[in-house]
Amino acid sequence: MKKAGVITATALLCATYLSIALIDLGLDKFYYILAGGKKFATFPDLISQIGIGGSYLVLAVLYLVWFLGIDRRATVLTFGEILKKTAAFWLIAFISYPLGNDVYLYLHSGLMNLSGVNPFITRAALFSSELSPFVDWGQTSTYGPISQFLFTISAAILSIHPILAIYVFKVFCLILHLFNGYLVWQRLPIEDGNPLFNRDKIAIAYLVNPLLLMEQVGSAHIDVLVSTSAIVLVASLAKQRYWLSVIALWGGFLSKTIPLIWVPLVAIFLIRHRRWYLLLNAVLASLGVILVLSASELPGLAAWSSLLNPGVTGQFQASLHTIARFGLDLVRIFVPGSIGMSQQQIILLMLTRLTLLWFAGFYALTAWRACRQRIYSDQDLVEDIGWVTLVLLLFATPWLMPWYASIMLTIAALIPRARLFGLTSLAFGLSSSAQYLLQGHSSLKGLVSIGIPLLVLLVGAKILKVNSIEEVKSPRSEEQLLLGDGQHHSEETIRL
Repeated sequence: MKKAGVITATALLCATYLSIALIDLGLDKFYYILAGGKKFATFPDLISQIGIGGSYLVLAVLYLVWFLGIDRRATVLTFGEILKKTAAFWLIAFISYPLGNDVYLYLHSGLMNLSGVNPFITRAALFSSELSPFVDWGQTSTYGPISQFLFTISAAILSIHPILAIYVFKVFCLILHLFNGYLVWQRLPIEDGNPLFNRDKIAIAYLVNPLLLMEQVGSAHIDVLVSTSAIVLVASLAKQRYWLSVIALWGGFLSKTIPLIWVPLVAIFLIRHRRWYLLLNAVLASLGVILVLSASELPGLAAWSSLLNPGVTGQFQASLHTIARFGLDLVRIFVPGSIGMSQQQIILLMLTRLTLLWFAGFYALTAWRACRQRIYSDQDLVEDIGWVTLVLLLFATPWLMPWYASIMLTIAALIPRARLFGLTSLAFGLSSSAQYLLQGHSSLKGLVSIGIPLLVLLVGAKILKVNSIEEVKSPRSEEQLLLGDGQHHSEETIRL
Protein backbone atom coordinates (compact mmCIF):
# COMPACT_ATOMS: atom_id res chain seq x y z
CA MET A 1 0.00 0.00 0.00
CA LYS A 2 2.86 2.37 0.78
CA LYS A 3 4.42 1.72 -2.60
CA ALA A 4 1.07 2.37 -4.33
CA GLY A 5 0.73 5.64 -2.41
CA VAL A 6 4.18 6.81 -3.50
CA ILE A 7 3.42 5.96 -7.13
CA THR A 8 0.05 7.74 -6.97
CA ALA A 9 1.54 10.88 -5.39
CA THR A 10 4.37 10.96 -7.95
CA ALA A 11 1.89 10.45 -10.80
CA LEU A 12 -0.30 13.30 -9.52
CA LEU A 13 2.67 15.68 -9.39
CA CYS A 14 3.74 14.60 -12.86
CA ALA A 15 0.21 14.96 -14.25
CA THR A 16 -0.16 18.40 -12.69
CA TYR A 17 3.11 19.56 -14.24
CA LEU A 18 2.08 18.14 -17.61
CA SER A 19 -1.29 19.88 -17.47
CA ILE A 20 0.27 23.25 -16.57
CA ALA A 21 2.86 22.87 -19.32
CA LEU A 22 0.14 22.05 -21.86
CA ILE A 23 -1.95 25.06 -20.81
CA ASP A 24 1.06 27.36 -21.06
CA LEU A 25 2.07 26.02 -24.47
CA GLY A 26 -1.48 25.84 -25.84
CA LEU A 27 -2.53 29.37 -24.88
CA ASP A 28 0.80 30.84 -25.97
CA LYS A 29 0.51 29.09 -29.34
CA PHE A 30 -3.13 30.15 -29.74
CA TYR A 31 -2.52 33.86 -29.22
CA TYR A 32 0.76 33.79 -31.16
CA ILE A 33 -0.91 32.36 -34.28
CA LEU A 34 -3.98 34.54 -33.77
CA ALA A 35 -1.68 37.59 -33.87
CA GLY A 36 -0.30 36.47 -37.23
CA GLY A 37 2.62 34.34 -36.07
CA LYS A 38 3.78 31.44 -38.20
CA LYS A 39 2.49 27.99 -37.30
CA PHE A 40 5.09 25.69 -35.82
CA ALA A 41 5.22 21.96 -35.24
CA THR A 42 3.81 20.41 -32.08
CA PHE A 43 6.55 21.98 -29.95
CA PRO A 44 8.22 25.38 -30.50
CA ASP A 45 11.53 24.33 -28.94
CA LEU A 46 13.45 21.44 -27.42
CA ILE A 47 12.76 22.52 -23.84
CA SER A 48 8.98 22.26 -24.18
CA GLN A 49 9.34 18.99 -26.08
CA ILE A 50 11.42 17.42 -23.33
CA GLY A 51 9.21 18.86 -20.57
CA ILE A 52 5.89 17.73 -22.06
CA GLY A 53 7.05 14.60 -23.87
CA GLY A 54 9.22 13.51 -20.94
CA SER A 55 6.57 14.00 -18.25
CA TYR A 56 4.00 12.19 -20.37
CA LEU A 57 6.35 9.24 -20.84
CA VAL A 58 7.15 9.16 -17.12
CA LEU A 59 3.41 9.03 -16.41
CA ALA A 60 3.06 6.10 -18.79
CA VAL A 61 5.90 4.23 -17.06
CA LEU A 62 4.48 4.96 -13.59
CA TYR A 63 1.13 3.67 -14.76
CA LEU A 64 2.65 0.39 -15.93
CA VAL A 65 4.56 -0.04 -12.66
CA TRP A 66 1.33 0.56 -10.74
CA PHE A 67 -0.82 -1.62 -13.00
CA LEU A 68 1.51 -4.60 -13.22
CA GLY A 69 2.13 -4.50 -9.47
CA ILE A 70 -1.41 -3.61 -8.58
CA ASP A 71 -2.93 -4.86 -5.30
CA ARG A 72 -5.41 -7.38 -6.66
CA ARG A 73 -7.21 -8.23 -3.47
CA ALA A 74 -10.93 -8.28 -4.11
CA THR A 75 -12.74 -5.01 -3.56
CA VAL A 76 -16.35 -4.18 -4.20
CA LEU A 77 -16.91 -0.53 -5.04
CA THR A 78 -19.78 1.42 -6.50
CA PHE A 79 -19.01 3.31 -9.69
CA GLY A 80 -19.46 6.56 -7.76
CA GLU A 81 -16.64 5.51 -5.43
CA ILE A 82 -14.47 4.67 -8.43
CA LEU A 83 -15.12 8.14 -9.88
CA LYS A 84 -14.05 9.72 -6.57
CA LYS A 85 -10.85 7.66 -6.50
CA THR A 86 -9.92 8.68 -10.05
CA ALA A 87 -11.33 12.24 -10.11
CA ALA A 88 -8.01 14.03 -9.61
CA PHE A 89 -6.53 12.46 -12.75
CA TRP A 90 -9.44 12.98 -15.14
CA LEU A 91 -10.03 16.53 -13.88
CA ILE A 92 -6.36 17.37 -14.48
CA ALA A 93 -6.68 15.93 -18.00
CA PHE A 94 -9.81 17.98 -18.63
CA ILE A 95 -8.18 21.22 -17.50
CA SER A 96 -5.12 20.74 -19.72
CA TYR A 97 -5.07 22.39 -23.13
CA PRO A 98 -5.10 20.15 -26.23
CA LEU A 99 -1.71 19.34 -27.71
CA GLY A 100 -1.73 19.72 -31.48
CA ASN A 101 -4.20 21.37 -33.84
CA ASP A 102 -6.79 18.65 -34.44
CA VAL A 103 -9.34 20.29 -32.16
CA TYR A 104 -9.18 23.44 -34.32
CA LEU A 105 -9.90 21.31 -37.38
CA TYR A 106 -12.90 19.80 -35.59
CA LEU A 107 -14.33 23.23 -34.79
CA HIS A 108 -13.51 24.47 -38.30
CA SER A 109 -15.61 21.61 -39.69
CA GLY A 110 -18.36 22.59 -37.27
CA LEU A 111 -18.30 26.13 -38.63
CA MET A 112 -18.59 24.74 -42.15
CA ASN A 113 -21.70 22.83 -41.09
CA LEU A 114 -23.19 25.94 -39.49
CA SER A 115 -22.53 27.87 -42.70
CA GLY A 116 -24.23 25.24 -44.85
CA VAL A 117 -20.94 24.08 -46.40
CA ASN A 118 -20.55 20.31 -46.65
CA PRO A 119 -17.13 19.35 -45.15
CA PHE A 120 -17.18 16.01 -47.04
CA ILE A 121 -17.16 17.62 -50.47
CA THR A 122 -15.53 20.99 -49.74
CA ARG A 123 -11.89 21.04 -48.66
CA ALA A 124 -11.23 22.71 -45.31
CA ALA A 125 -8.63 24.96 -46.96
CA LEU A 126 -11.31 26.44 -49.24
CA PHE A 127 -13.46 27.61 -46.33
CA SER A 128 -12.38 30.71 -44.48
CA SER A 129 -13.05 31.07 -40.77
CA GLU A 130 -11.41 32.57 -37.71
CA LEU A 131 -9.76 29.19 -37.15
CA SER A 132 -8.28 28.91 -40.66
CA PRO A 133 -4.78 29.91 -39.44
CA PHE A 134 -4.80 26.90 -37.09
CA VAL A 135 -5.91 24.28 -39.61
CA ASP A 136 -3.10 21.94 -40.67
CA TRP A 137 -5.09 19.65 -42.95
CA GLY A 138 -6.82 21.33 -45.88
CA GLN A 139 -8.55 18.18 -47.14
CA THR A 140 -12.19 17.18 -46.91
CA SER A 141 -13.28 15.81 -43.55
CA THR A 142 -12.43 12.27 -42.50
CA TYR A 143 -14.87 12.30 -39.57
CA GLY A 144 -18.40 11.03 -40.05
CA PRO A 145 -21.77 12.69 -39.40
CA ILE A 146 -21.91 11.72 -35.71
CA SER A 147 -18.58 13.41 -35.07
CA GLN A 148 -19.73 16.36 -37.15
CA PHE A 149 -22.75 16.74 -34.87
CA LEU A 150 -20.48 17.24 -31.84
CA PHE A 151 -18.21 19.55 -33.85
CA THR A 152 -21.18 21.69 -34.84
CA ILE A 153 -22.56 22.05 -31.31
CA SER A 154 -19.13 23.11 -30.03
CA ALA A 155 -18.53 25.48 -32.95
CA ALA A 156 -21.74 27.33 -32.09
CA ILE A 157 -19.92 28.62 -28.97
CA LEU A 158 -17.11 30.16 -31.05
CA SER A 159 -18.97 33.49 -31.20
CA ILE A 160 -18.37 33.80 -27.46
CA HIS A 161 -14.72 32.68 -27.50
CA PRO A 162 -12.75 29.97 -29.34
CA ILE A 163 -11.17 28.65 -26.14
CA LEU A 164 -14.61 28.27 -24.55
CA ALA A 165 -15.69 26.29 -27.64
CA ILE A 166 -12.68 24.01 -27.22
CA TYR A 167 -13.59 23.28 -23.62
CA VAL A 168 -17.23 22.68 -24.52
CA PHE A 169 -16.01 20.00 -26.91
CA LYS A 170 -13.76 18.66 -24.17
CA VAL A 171 -16.82 18.34 -21.91
CA PHE A 172 -18.28 15.92 -24.47
CA CYS A 173 -15.00 13.99 -24.53
CA LEU A 174 -14.81 13.79 -20.73
CA ILE A 175 -18.41 12.64 -20.43
CA LEU A 176 -17.80 9.97 -23.06
CA HIS A 177 -14.62 8.80 -21.32
CA LEU A 178 -16.42 8.47 -17.98
CA PHE A 179 -19.33 6.76 -19.72
CA ASN A 180 -16.90 4.34 -21.35
CA GLY A 181 -15.37 3.61 -17.96
CA TYR A 182 -18.82 2.92 -16.56
CA LEU A 183 -19.65 0.57 -19.43
CA VAL A 184 -16.36 -1.30 -18.90
CA TRP A 185 -17.11 -1.58 -15.17
CA GLN A 186 -20.67 -2.74 -15.81
CA ARG A 187 -19.64 -5.16 -18.57
CA LEU A 188 -17.20 -7.19 -16.46
CA PRO A 189 -18.31 -9.64 -13.76
CA ILE A 190 -17.61 -8.61 -10.16
CA GLU A 191 -15.28 -11.56 -9.64
CA ASP A 192 -14.80 -15.04 -11.02
CA GLY A 193 -12.71 -16.75 -8.35
CA ASN A 194 -9.40 -15.48 -9.71
CA PRO A 195 -7.72 -12.77 -7.59
CA LEU A 196 -5.83 -11.55 -10.65
CA PHE A 197 -9.14 -10.36 -12.07
CA ASN A 198 -11.24 -7.66 -10.44
CA ARG A 199 -13.59 -5.38 -12.33
CA ASP A 200 -13.12 -2.43 -9.97
CA LYS A 201 -9.36 -2.46 -10.54
CA ILE A 202 -9.81 -2.68 -14.31
CA ALA A 203 -12.33 0.17 -14.30
CA ILE A 204 -9.94 2.33 -12.25
CA ALA A 205 -7.07 1.41 -14.56
CA TYR A 206 -9.17 2.38 -17.57
CA LEU A 207 -10.23 5.74 -16.17
CA VAL A 208 -6.68 6.81 -15.18
CA ASN A 209 -4.80 5.39 -18.18
CA PRO A 210 -2.41 8.20 -19.24
CA LEU A 211 -2.84 7.67 -22.97
CA LEU A 212 -6.64 7.66 -22.77
CA LEU A 213 -6.61 10.78 -20.60
CA MET A 214 -3.99 12.56 -22.69
CA GLU A 215 -5.46 11.78 -26.10
CA GLN A 216 -9.18 11.29 -25.60
CA VAL A 217 -9.75 13.87 -22.86
CA GLY A 218 -6.75 16.21 -22.76
CA SER A 219 -6.28 16.58 -26.52
CA ALA A 220 -9.96 15.85 -27.23
CA HIS A 221 -9.50 13.35 -30.05
CA ILE A 222 -12.67 11.93 -31.50
CA ASP A 223 -11.29 8.40 -30.97
CA VAL A 224 -13.21 8.46 -27.68
CA LEU A 225 -16.34 7.80 -29.77
CA VAL A 226 -14.67 4.78 -31.37
CA SER A 227 -14.04 3.43 -27.88
CA THR A 228 -17.72 3.92 -27.06
CA SER A 229 -18.65 2.04 -30.21
CA ALA A 230 -16.36 -0.88 -29.31
CA ILE A 231 -17.68 -1.15 -25.75
CA VAL A 232 -21.34 -1.02 -26.80
CA LEU A 233 -20.61 -3.61 -29.52
CA VAL A 234 -19.03 -6.01 -27.04
CA ALA A 235 -21.73 -5.52 -24.40
CA SER A 236 -24.56 -6.01 -26.90
CA LEU A 237 -23.00 -9.19 -28.29
CA ALA A 238 -22.59 -10.62 -24.78
CA LYS A 239 -26.24 -9.92 -23.98
CA GLN A 240 -27.37 -11.15 -27.42
CA ARG A 241 -28.81 -7.75 -28.29
CA TYR A 242 -27.62 -8.09 -31.84
CA TRP A 243 -29.53 -5.15 -33.25
CA LEU A 244 -27.70 -2.91 -30.82
CA SER A 245 -24.39 -4.36 -32.06
CA VAL A 246 -25.32 -3.36 -35.63
CA ILE A 247 -26.13 0.16 -34.40
CA ALA A 248 -22.82 0.28 -32.52
CA LEU A 249 -20.93 -0.63 -35.70
CA TRP A 250 -22.67 2.06 -37.68
CA GLY A 251 -22.19 4.57 -34.88
CA GLY A 252 -18.47 3.84 -34.77
CA PHE A 253 -18.08 4.03 -38.55
CA LEU A 254 -19.98 7.33 -38.70
CA SER A 255 -17.61 8.71 -36.05
CA LYS A 256 -14.31 7.43 -37.47
CA THR A 257 -13.68 4.82 -40.11
CA ILE A 258 -11.79 2.04 -38.29
CA PRO A 259 -14.87 0.08 -37.05
CA LEU A 260 -15.49 -0.76 -40.70
CA ILE A 261 -12.90 -3.55 -40.48
CA TRP A 262 -14.88 -5.21 -37.66
CA VAL A 263 -17.97 -5.75 -39.83
CA PRO A 264 -16.92 -9.01 -41.61
CA LEU A 265 -16.01 -10.69 -38.32
CA VAL A 266 -19.31 -9.66 -36.72
CA ALA A 267 -21.11 -10.96 -39.81
CA ILE A 268 -19.31 -14.32 -39.46
CA PHE A 269 -20.30 -14.45 -35.79
CA LEU A 270 -23.96 -13.85 -36.64
CA ILE A 271 -23.84 -16.43 -39.43
CA ARG A 272 -22.28 -18.98 -37.06
CA HIS A 273 -25.17 -18.33 -34.67
CA ARG A 274 -27.69 -18.63 -37.54
CA ARG A 275 -29.14 -15.15 -37.12
CA TRP A 276 -30.40 -15.12 -40.71
CA TYR A 277 -33.41 -12.89 -40.15
CA LEU A 278 -31.30 -10.36 -38.26
CA LEU A 279 -28.63 -10.39 -40.97
CA LEU A 280 -31.21 -9.77 -43.70
CA ASN A 281 -32.78 -6.90 -41.77
CA ALA A 282 -29.34 -5.49 -40.93
CA VAL A 283 -28.36 -5.50 -44.61
CA LEU A 284 -31.62 -3.83 -45.63
CA ALA A 285 -31.33 -1.26 -42.82
CA SER A 286 -27.71 -0.55 -43.77
CA LEU A 287 -28.71 0.01 -47.38
CA GLY A 288 -31.35 2.42 -46.12
CA VAL A 289 -28.77 4.31 -44.06
CA ILE A 290 -26.44 4.49 -47.06
CA LEU A 291 -29.23 5.84 -49.28
CA VAL A 292 -30.26 8.46 -46.71
CA LEU A 293 -26.68 9.62 -46.18
CA SER A 294 -26.01 9.62 -49.93
CA ALA A 295 -28.97 11.94 -50.35
CA SER A 296 -27.79 14.27 -47.58
CA GLU A 297 -24.37 14.51 -45.90
CA LEU A 298 -22.44 12.13 -48.15
CA PRO A 299 -23.53 12.74 -51.74
CA GLY A 300 -21.45 10.72 -54.17
CA LEU A 301 -18.45 8.43 -54.04
CA ALA A 302 -16.01 11.30 -53.38
CA ALA A 303 -17.82 12.20 -50.15
CA TRP A 304 -17.81 8.58 -48.93
CA SER A 305 -14.13 8.12 -49.84
CA SER A 306 -13.32 11.21 -47.78
CA LEU A 307 -13.97 9.06 -44.70
CA LEU A 308 -10.98 6.88 -45.66
CA ASN A 309 -8.55 9.74 -44.99
CA PRO A 310 -7.01 10.05 -48.49
CA GLY A 311 -4.96 13.05 -47.36
CA VAL A 312 -2.30 10.86 -45.73
CA THR A 313 -1.72 8.76 -48.85
CA GLY A 314 2.01 8.65 -49.53
CA GLN A 315 2.87 10.05 -46.08
CA PHE A 316 4.58 8.15 -43.29
CA GLN A 317 4.58 8.64 -39.54
CA ALA A 318 5.95 6.44 -36.72
CA SER A 319 5.36 3.27 -38.73
CA LEU A 320 7.12 0.33 -40.30
CA HIS A 321 7.18 2.36 -43.51
CA THR A 322 9.05 5.17 -41.76
CA ILE A 323 11.79 2.72 -40.79
CA ALA A 324 11.96 1.51 -44.41
CA ARG A 325 12.23 5.10 -45.64
CA PHE A 326 15.13 5.70 -43.26
CA GLY A 327 16.88 2.61 -44.61
CA LEU A 328 16.44 3.83 -48.18
CA ASP A 329 17.75 7.27 -47.18
CA LEU A 330 20.89 5.60 -45.81
CA VAL A 331 21.34 3.73 -49.09
CA ARG A 332 21.05 6.98 -51.04
CA ILE A 333 23.59 8.68 -48.76
CA PHE A 334 26.22 5.94 -48.66
CA VAL A 335 25.70 4.64 -52.21
CA PRO A 336 25.23 7.79 -54.31
CA GLY A 337 23.28 7.26 -57.50
CA SER A 338 21.90 3.89 -56.41
CA ILE A 339 18.34 5.07 -55.70
CA GLY A 340 16.67 8.27 -56.80
CA MET A 341 13.88 10.02 -54.94
CA SER A 342 11.29 8.83 -57.44
CA GLN A 343 12.51 5.25 -57.12
CA GLN A 344 12.37 5.53 -53.36
CA GLN A 345 8.75 6.66 -53.52
CA ILE A 346 7.90 3.74 -55.80
CA ILE A 347 9.55 1.29 -53.40
CA LEU A 348 7.66 2.77 -50.45
CA LEU A 349 4.40 2.62 -52.39
CA MET A 350 5.06 -1.04 -53.15
CA LEU A 351 5.80 -1.66 -49.47
CA THR A 352 2.51 -0.01 -48.51
CA ARG A 353 0.64 -2.29 -50.89
CA LEU A 354 2.52 -5.36 -49.68
CA THR A 355 1.77 -4.64 -46.03
CA LEU A 356 -1.90 -4.12 -46.88
CA LEU A 357 -1.89 -7.43 -48.74
CA TRP A 358 -0.22 -9.07 -45.76
CA PHE A 359 -2.90 -7.61 -43.49
CA ALA A 360 -5.60 -8.87 -45.86
CA GLY A 361 -4.03 -12.34 -45.66
CA PHE A 362 -3.95 -12.19 -41.86
CA TYR A 363 -7.57 -11.05 -41.82
CA ALA A 364 -8.58 -13.84 -44.18
CA LEU A 365 -6.82 -16.39 -41.97
CA THR A 366 -8.57 -14.99 -38.90
CA ALA A 367 -11.93 -15.14 -40.66
CA TRP A 368 -11.28 -18.69 -41.88
CA ARG A 369 -10.39 -19.81 -38.35
CA ALA A 370 -13.56 -18.13 -37.06
CA CYS A 371 -15.57 -20.15 -39.57
CA ARG A 372 -13.81 -23.40 -38.71
CA GLN A 373 -13.83 -23.20 -34.90
CA ARG A 374 -16.17 -25.68 -33.28
CA ILE A 375 -17.47 -22.98 -30.94
CA TYR A 376 -17.11 -19.29 -31.76
CA SER A 377 -18.13 -17.24 -28.73
CA ASP A 378 -18.53 -13.50 -28.36
CA GLN A 379 -15.23 -13.44 -26.43
CA ASP A 380 -13.50 -15.14 -29.38
CA LEU A 381 -14.98 -12.51 -31.67
CA VAL A 382 -13.80 -9.61 -29.48
CA GLU A 383 -10.27 -11.01 -29.30
CA ASP A 384 -10.21 -11.48 -33.09
CA ILE A 385 -11.40 -7.88 -33.52
CA GLY A 386 -8.59 -6.78 -31.22
CA TRP A 387 -5.87 -8.70 -33.05
CA VAL A 388 -6.88 -7.61 -36.57
CA THR A 389 -7.04 -3.99 -35.42
CA LEU A 390 -3.66 -4.24 -33.71
CA VAL A 391 -2.03 -5.88 -36.75
CA LEU A 392 -3.50 -3.20 -39.02
CA LEU A 393 -2.08 -0.40 -36.88
CA LEU A 394 1.32 -1.95 -36.22
CA PHE A 395 2.16 -3.36 -39.63
CA ALA A 396 -0.10 -1.96 -42.35
CA THR A 397 -0.73 1.67 -41.37
CA PRO A 398 1.85 4.06 -42.84
CA TRP A 399 0.52 7.03 -40.85
CA LEU A 400 0.42 6.10 -37.16
CA MET A 401 -0.47 8.73 -34.58
CA PRO A 402 -0.20 8.34 -30.77
CA TRP A 403 -3.95 8.36 -30.15
CA TYR A 404 -4.57 5.41 -32.48
CA ALA A 405 -3.46 3.11 -29.65
CA SER A 406 -6.40 4.20 -27.49
CA ILE A 407 -8.84 1.79 -29.16
CA MET A 408 -6.50 -1.12 -28.39
CA LEU A 409 -6.50 -0.23 -24.69
CA THR A 410 -10.29 -0.13 -24.72
CA ILE A 411 -10.59 -3.57 -26.30
CA ALA A 412 -7.97 -4.96 -23.90
CA ALA A 413 -10.01 -3.71 -20.92
CA LEU A 414 -13.01 -5.67 -22.21
CA ILE A 415 -11.15 -9.00 -22.43
CA PRO A 416 -8.75 -8.95 -19.44
CA ARG A 417 -8.15 -12.70 -19.64
CA ALA A 418 -6.56 -12.33 -23.10
CA ARG A 419 -3.20 -11.72 -21.42
CA LEU A 420 -0.98 -11.62 -24.47
CA PHE A 421 -3.27 -9.20 -26.24
CA GLY A 422 -3.50 -7.06 -23.11
CA LEU A 423 0.27 -6.91 -22.60
CA THR A 424 0.86 -6.09 -26.26
CA SER A 425 -1.76 -3.34 -26.13
CA LEU A 426 -0.16 -1.87 -23.00
CA ALA A 427 3.22 -1.93 -24.75
CA PHE A 428 1.65 -0.22 -27.77
CA GLY A 429 0.28 2.45 -25.46
CA LEU A 430 3.72 2.96 -23.92
CA SER A 431 5.46 3.20 -27.28
CA SER A 432 2.81 5.61 -28.53
CA SER A 433 3.33 7.76 -25.44
CA ALA A 434 7.02 8.04 -26.37
CA GLN A 435 6.23 9.61 -29.75
CA TYR A 436 6.09 13.18 -28.41
CA LEU A 437 9.49 12.94 -26.75
CA LEU A 438 10.93 11.59 -30.02
CA GLN A 439 9.38 14.32 -32.16
CA GLY A 440 11.71 15.15 -35.04
CA HIS A 441 13.39 11.74 -35.02
CA SER A 442 11.08 9.96 -37.44
CA SER A 443 13.04 6.72 -37.83
CA LEU A 444 13.67 6.31 -34.09
CA LYS A 445 10.04 7.14 -33.39
CA GLY A 446 8.95 4.46 -35.84
CA LEU A 447 11.36 1.93 -34.36
CA VAL A 448 10.08 2.56 -30.83
CA SER A 449 6.39 2.69 -31.84
CA ILE A 450 6.55 -0.64 -33.64
CA GLY A 451 9.49 -2.31 -31.90
CA ILE A 452 8.32 -2.25 -28.28
CA PRO A 453 4.90 -3.88 -28.83
CA LEU A 454 6.40 -6.37 -31.30
CA LEU A 455 9.06 -7.35 -28.76
CA VAL A 456 6.44 -7.79 -26.03
CA LEU A 457 4.30 -9.84 -28.42
CA LEU A 458 7.13 -12.22 -29.30
CA VAL A 459 8.50 -12.60 -25.76
CA GLY A 460 5.01 -12.83 -24.25
CA ALA A 461 3.93 -15.53 -26.70
CA LYS A 462 7.03 -17.53 -25.86
CA ILE A 463 6.51 -17.23 -22.10
CA LEU A 464 2.82 -18.10 -22.28
CA LYS A 465 3.60 -21.10 -24.48
CA VAL A 466 6.20 -22.38 -22.00
CA ASN A 467 3.82 -21.84 -19.08
CA SER A 468 0.99 -23.68 -20.81
CA ILE A 469 3.28 -26.65 -21.60
CA GLU A 470 4.48 -26.81 -17.98
CA GLU A 471 0.92 -26.70 -16.67
CA VAL A 472 -0.10 -29.52 -19.00
CA LYS A 473 2.85 -31.68 -17.84
CA SER A 474 2.21 -31.23 -14.11
CA PRO A 475 -1.08 -31.12 -12.16
CA ARG A 476 -1.86 -27.68 -10.87
CA SER A 477 -1.85 -27.00 -7.16
CA GLU A 478 -4.57 -25.04 -5.45
CA GLU A 479 -2.35 -21.95 -5.59
CA GLN A 480 -1.84 -22.36 -9.34
CA LEU A 481 -5.56 -22.72 -9.82
CA LEU A 482 -5.98 -19.34 -8.17
CA LEU A 483 -3.10 -17.55 -9.85
CA GLY A 484 -3.20 -18.93 -13.37
CA ASP A 485 -5.45 -20.08 -16.14
CA GLY A 486 -3.54 -22.69 -18.12
CA GLN A 487 -6.43 -23.46 -20.45
CA HIS A 488 -6.71 -19.82 -21.42
CA HIS A 489 -2.95 -19.56 -21.97
CA SER A 490 -3.02 -22.61 -24.19
CA GLU A 491 -5.96 -21.33 -26.21
CA GLU A 492 -4.37 -17.89 -26.54
CA THR A 493 -1.15 -19.42 -27.89
CA ILE A 494 -3.12 -21.48 -30.40
CA ARG A 495 -5.09 -18.43 -31.55
CA LEU A 496 -1.86 -16.67 -32.50
